[in-house]
Amino acid sequence: MNTSFPFINMLSKVKRVISKIGRPKEFSMSFKSISVADAAQSIKNGVLVIDVREQNEYDQAHIENSVLVPLSKVSAEKINEINPQNKTILIHCHAGKRSKVAANIILSQGYTGEILELDEGISAWIELGQKIIS
Repeated sequence: MNTSFPFINMLSKVKRVISKIGRPKEFSMSFKSISVADAAQSIKNGVLVIDVREQNEYDQAHIENSVLVPLSKVSAEKINEINPQNKTILIHCHAGKRSKVAANIILSQGYTGEILELDEGISAWIELGQKIIS
């Protein structure tokens, strides 16, 4: 019995072409780690701040207007839900580890928006005297 699957064949061809020519520029496959100073400027420019710490950490101190999405709940779908305008997002955690994990999670799920990541987290933000809500 000879069964043909035209959709699968077409998909295979598309994958081969993409692997040869590369992904279009609008498909971001990375994120940019930035300093506190660059993060502060990005916030002034209107990025959406995503805090991937836990609720109790957020309650103790957080960046003004940040949105809490604990690492355990992070997904491209969730980010798209809270960011329908597709603004650049700035992800942060306490010291920079969870935010990098979160950025990689959403990228692996096909998120195509611009992602910034606060390299040393809110601890560096506080240490450098930036404004927090507590």
